[in-house]
Amino acid sequence: MTARLFTFVCEFRGATNVSQVSAPDEQGAVREWARRLRTERPFGRASSYIGKTAEADLKDKLPPIAIRGVSNVWCITGICGGDLMLANIVETVSPANGS
Repeated sequence: MTARLFTFVCEFRGATNVSQVSAPDEQGAVREWARRLRTERPFGRASSYIGKTAEADLKDKLPPIAIRGVSNVWCITGICGGDLMLANIVETVSPANGS
């Protein structure tokens, strides 16, 4: 299966992080995003917990939720330290020149 490009726009504790990952589908994208959260740590120590929670939700059969009325857009949420994490996932068209 061909890898697709996904853009994550994640809000947590007043900060916004935008990142992109390649994966075969939206669930694979969440796994890759979670791995990157743990290594890049955009939300400090909370990044690891957010990533683990996102992966645990997939294992518990809680996939990203498709946003009604639009194509190729999903949402995931979680709670970390009592604070809401909201991430929107958008399948993104890769530029023709690869940049």
